Amino acid sequence: MVKWTVGRAVIEVLPGVFFVEGPAVNWVILTEPDSRRFTLIDTGYPGDWDRLLASLAHVGRSLDDCAALLITHGHSDHIGSAALVAAHGVPVYAHELELANIRREISEQITVKDLGWRVLAPRVLVWAAHAVAAGGLGDVAVQAVQPLDEAVLASVPGGLEAMHTGGHTTGHTAYLCKDACLLVCGDVLISGHAISPWEGLQLLPAPFHVNPAGIREAAAKMERPELVWLLPGHGPAWTLPQGQPADFSDQGVLSADYWPFGRQRS
Repeated sequence: MVKWTVGRAVIEVLPGVFFVEGPAVNWVILTEPDSRRFTLIDTGYPGDWDRLLASLAHVGRSLDDCAALLITHGHSDHIGSAALVAAHGVPVYAHELELANIRREISEQITVKDLGWRVLAPRVLVWAAHAVAAGGLGDVAVQAVQPLDEAVLASVPGGLEAMHTGGHTTGHTAYLCKDACLLVCGDVLISGHAISPWEGLQLLPAPFHVNPAGIREAAAKMERPELVWLLPGHGPAWTLPQGQPADFSDQGVLSADYWPFGRQRS
């Protein structure tokens, strides 16, 4: 694995929009022109805390400048440092259907039991070992999380529209940056993952979703003809073909049918 450095990890995909590719999971920083204020989307694992702070410093910001933390969903690799951000006085928001998951009143999170024997597959084992080492089994509950509404979105940098997708978790939400033709798509669509042999737009395997049967429908909810950039929770930032409408059907997005979650693709 290539050593993580902030200089390689932080990419300004569009003016003021910074995509940060962590060792295993990503977050996004949306800044405001002529201001130090910014919106943060997701935080990585607990073990990504120092990387999160380094990425903010790299773009000339600190948590003192954070207008809000928006959460795509309540998995430990996306809210791992959210409680620390909240403790700094930053308001944390998520879809109302995701609040119980983020507070850990319920748990919609994949477990070793869900994986069964597949946890011994080499790629899955590497991913699981990193998740544990990065604090993925720790207490990541964020009691301070608040329900997101249009008034909040209108008040924070980014010009964002929340798109409730469900599928991956009950309250999974993507964020459309309307002026930038850009979508922060969480884990409904990804472009790579430690367990996957592929790079490209794809789904996570069924055990990773609370509603596997609904994940294609969740992806379809995010289709917008103007989209150019996808910023996924896992894998690199992804550009869509210009002049073509986004296609998140089974023609445009790979299913996770690789071993050990399905047939071996030749």
